[in-house]
Amino acid sequence: MLGGLGLGLKQKRKTSTDFYMPPPSSSMIDRSRLRYGVLALLVFITVMSLSTLNTSLRSTPSFRVPPPSTSQLAIAWQHLPDRFELGFVADLDKASKVSDSKKPLFQSYFQKAILQRHDRPDTSSVADSSAAAQFEYSVTWKDMATFSTTLNEAGRGFELSELAWFQGQLHSFDDRTGLVFRLDHFSMRDGPNDMRAVPVAIAMEGNGETTKGQKHEWATVKDGELFMGSIGKEFTAGAQVIHENNMWVSILSHNGAVRHENWTDRFKKVREAVGCGYPGYVIHEAIEWSAVHRQWFVLPRRVSTEVYDDVADEKRGSNLLIVASEDFSHLEVRKVGTITPERGFSSFKFVPGTHDNVIVALKSMENDATDAQAAYVTVFTVDGAVLMPETALPGTFKYEGVAFLHDY
Repeated sequence: MLGGLGLGLKQKRKTSTDFYMPPPSSSMIDRSRLRYGVLALLVFITVMSLSTLNTSLRSTPSFRVPPPSTSQLAIAWQHLPDRFELGFVADLDKASKVSDSKKPLFQSYFQKAILQRHDRPDTSSVADSSAAAQFEYSVTWKDMATFSTTLNEAGRGFELSELAWFQGQLHSFDDRTGLVFRLDHFSMRDGPNDMRAVPVAIAMEGNGETTKGQKHEWATVKDGELFMGSIGKEFTAGAQVIHENNMWVSILSHNGAVRHENWTDRFKKVREAVGCGYPGYVIHEAIEWSAVHRQWFVLPRRVSTEVYDDVADEKRGSNLLIVASEDFSHLEVRKVGTITPERGFSSFKFVPGTHDNVIVALKSMENDATDAQAAYVTVFTVDGAVLMPETALPGTFKYEGVAFLHDY
C-alpha cells in the first residue's frame, strides 16, 4: 500500500543525462579561484595606475605631493621638495581691455616661476636665529600665459587682484566686477594659451545689498570658508566720508552661499596700531589667516597719516607686518626690510613646510600719470628677516596675486 503511494519505500529513479551536472571537481574549483584572483589583481593594478596618473597630472617629476598621511599643519620642510611652482596674476587696470577685439574682451597675464630654497652659507649675520632663517631663496622665471573673458562692468573687467586655493581649486578675483573665477590649465605643462577662467561666484560690496561688485583685493581660507576682502578704507572726498562699503568682508561657504561681515572695527584697530588714525589710512591688499598660529597676518599696501590723495598715495608704500589675534583684540606691529615708497604689498602666501613662519610676498607699483607698472617678489620670515631681496617680475605689468601651483 505504502509502496503504491510512493511513501516510505526507497525507489531507484533513473537519472536523466540531459540535465545531469556532475559535482565540481577540486581542479575546477582551483581554476575558478585562479580566474577570480587574476581579475582582482587586474582591478587593483587599474586603480593604482589611475591614481598614479592623477598624481603625475598634478605635479611634475621634480615636485612631490606631500604624503597623504601627513597632517597639513605638521608638514615640515624635510617632507617637501626644495623648490616650488609659483604663479602670479596681473591686474592691468584699464590696459586689460583688448583694443583690437571686435567684441568686448578683457585679458590678464599669469606668470609662472620656480621658488628655490637654499642652505644659507653664512648665518652669522642673520638676527633671526629660527630654523626658517637658516635658508635663503631664489626665483627662476618660466612661461607666461595669457587668458581672457568678455565679462565686464561699464567697459572694465578682468582686473585680477588675488589668487587663492579653495576646495582644491585655484581661484582669482576681479576687483571691478566682484566676480570670482576658477582657473583651469595653469600648470607648468599647459601652453601659453591653454588657461581658462570660469566664473563661479559674485560678491557685492558692503552688506551685499548694493548694485556694485566688491572691490576684491585679498582672499584667504579660514575654517573651511573663503574670506574675500577689500581695501579696508572709507570711500572719501577729501576728509568727507561717502561710504564704508570697502570695509566689509564677504565670505563664501562650502556650499556656495555668500554672507557679509562688517570689519570696520577691525580695520580701525589696525589703523590705530600703526598710528594712522583718521583722516590717516591704511590700504589693505594682502591679508592671510594662519591655521597654524590661529592669527591674522596683515601686510598693508599703503600707510599714511595724511588725508588720502590719488597722486600722493602712489608713494605711500609700507614695510609693516601686523599680526593680529583671531578677534583683532591683540595686535603686534613688525617691520620687514626697508621702505621703497612706490612699492606696497599686494599679496602673499606662507611657504609650505615652514609652519607658516616664512612668507613669499608680492609688491606692486603703479603710476597713473605715466602708465608705469611693475611688480617684485620677496621672501622673509614672520619676524622680518629677509631671505630673498625684492626681485622684479618680467615685463612692465602690475601683478597683484601670488599662489603656489599645488594646493599644499
